[in-house]
Amino acid sequence: MGCRGSVQSRQCHTHHRPDTYYGVSILSLATVRRFATVSTNADELSSAESLPPPRRPDVITTQSTALAQQVLATMRDESASLGKQHAEQFGLDEGSSTTSATCAGLYALLYAMKKNLSLGLQGYPLVLRKDDLEQVLKAEDSEVTLFQNYFTMQDVEKAVEDDFLDAARGSTDNRKGWKITTVSNPRGDSFEQARMTYEDVLQAMEKGTVIFNAAGAHIPRLAGPCLAVSDATNTPNAVNLYITSAGKRTSAPPHTDKQDVIVVQTTGRKHWRVYSPPDPAFKPQADVFARGKGDDSLPLYTLESDESSSELLLETDLSPGDVLFVPAGFPHTTGTAYTDHASSGDETSVHLTFNIDTHVWDLNYLSARRLALRKANVLDTALGQSRDEDNPYIGKVNELPSNIHQELLSEFPLDFLKEEGNEIPQESTVEAISAELKRISKAVDLQTFEQVDDPIWKETVERLRQQGQELLEIHRDMYLAALKEGHTRQAEEAMTAHLNDNGSTSRRKTMSPERIQRLSLFRVQRYYEKINKAKADLLQWSYDIKAASKAEVAEGKKAALPDDWAFTMPVKVGDEVEADLGGAFFPATVRKVLPGNKFDVQFFDGDQESGLDRSMIKLMKPPNLGSEDDMATSSMTPKQLKRWKKAQKKNSK
Repeated sequence: MGCRGSVQSRQCHTHHRPDTYYGVSILSLATVRRFATVSTNADELSSAESLPPPRRPDVITTQSTALAQQVLATMRDESASLGKQHAEQFGLDEGSSTTSATCAGLYALLYAMKKNLSLGLQGYPLVLRKDDLEQVLKAEDSEVTLFQNYFTMQDVEKAVEDDFLDAARGSTDNRKGWKITTVSNPRGDSFEQARMTYEDVLQAMEKGTVIFNAAGAHIPRLAGPCLAVSDATNTPNAVNLYITSAGKRTSAPPHTDKQDVIVVQTTGRKHWRVYSPPDPAFKPQADVFARGKGDDSLPLYTLESDESSSELLLETDLSPGDVLFVPAGFPHTTGTAYTDHASSGDETSVHLTFNIDTHVWDLNYLSARRLALRKANVLDTALGQSRDEDNPYIGKVNELPSNIHQELLSEFPLDFLKEEGNEIPQESTVEAISAELKRISKAVDLQTFEQVDDPIWKETVERLRQQGQELLEIHRDMYLAALKEGHTRQAEEAMTAHLNDNGSTSRRKTMSPERIQRLSLFRVQRYYEKINKAKADLLQWSYDIKAASKAEVAEGKKAALPDDWAFTMPVKVGDEVEADLGGAFFPATVRKVLPGNKFDVQFFDGDQESGLDRSMIKLMKPPNLGSEDDMATSSMTPKQLKRWKKAQKKNSK
């Protein structure tokens, strides 16, 4: 009896594949296509509603296999010792042996990935298994594992009860874009009543995946791994924490990310499918690095249809200790329903996603070209999207020939931010990247390229390097501060352990005023302010020539601003702001202006909030008050408009 196209065929085809890698089958992309069609037999559909879905076969291509072997070889021959040295240098070995091994392992892993992998649209996904990673690193203590159980649900509970954290819950409908809602459920106005509880997290898990963004800045146990990743890649990074209960067919709908991500499974299991990037020309108004997010839909059936330009490149379960690399712009979707949880020990899936944030911090050729044109006061007639609030990743850029599109959106090499005096690979030098920027910009559009004075290209690359190094140091200082706080908490817990031996199982304790002042929302804020300033300084640098030109012809004084302009003046789409998230303000960009003077924002780490009041949004730079034509006064309240006109009149005297 033939079983092609049916659910059973996924199992039938697994018995006769000659090539295996890590115990799973290696398929050609043509074979993968046969797994995209599922039977619509009524009996099978009825059964599927009451039974867990069958285990899907693993798909790992030969290219992924070869890349994984290269990474493992570099770890064994070169970076394993470097990882241990890094852990010792920053005192990451002063805690438990598990922490030391994990941080050393991450440094070794990311260093090897930097040496062997391409990023972004020119990258390729791969999976590394726990046993192979631990074998090449040859841990002296056979009882110590690298990543398995490094962060568990017990650690989640401790992190929530020890601090004032916030989390988000992701939607689970794979027919719609991935949307985020808040997890915390304030019970009153007091500090203790406003804190998110572990029970809030558990309740949110019933509806979807719970996400802690930028967790390394807030949770001391995750700061050491973030520091290791930052130093291994010489790039600012952040880690997100994802928690999913068992039995979720979709824990994250198909979507793409702006970051290259390294997924580390710590407990439970999760099923992953990773696809090649869709052709951007089919939907040029969609951001290739944010497909399937917000209002953009990237349904699974479109990725797996014969008409799709995407190919299934990798499909597998991640078990505790396994690692997955997903390049920026590659669609992926996850679930926990297809996995065999009986063998996982802990049904709840916990994984860490380390983000290589090159695109977030403008360390790519598209951003560099945009800055150079602005610095030269050249209008981008080729690609448009020249205003600050415009998204440069949509529109005409996605209609470029595929080779130019990939080159333009490619990242700078990871060693680009290495300090002078260290050995910098030739391809990562300012001179090499400046030459590449000129070549790509000329290929994009000759007319705009020729309008830029030659020195500006190199000056732009140098300025991006300066900002990148500044951001890298801010992130490192932020993680070192979190590590210091972790050591302080450990010392306090050791001193008061005898007071807590009363049989109580509750972790939650009332905090002293001094302890409250050390909470992460206060500690992290000053680093976010520095990040905002670095971004604002880069923007100001790009406008320096244009501003000087205006100053030569402008007359009169600059219009006065009201004292509370940051919270009262009009806000428009694209404005850089700080938005209130759980009582603290964090860097964000305005995505949408809603009726009733409310706003949707996207935080710098990709998280989104909807329907924020104007009082919850702080403008980062004053609006241009040069003339009434320059101001969008339609959204002002009568009081704001009166105050603005009064300031204009006073300034004109």
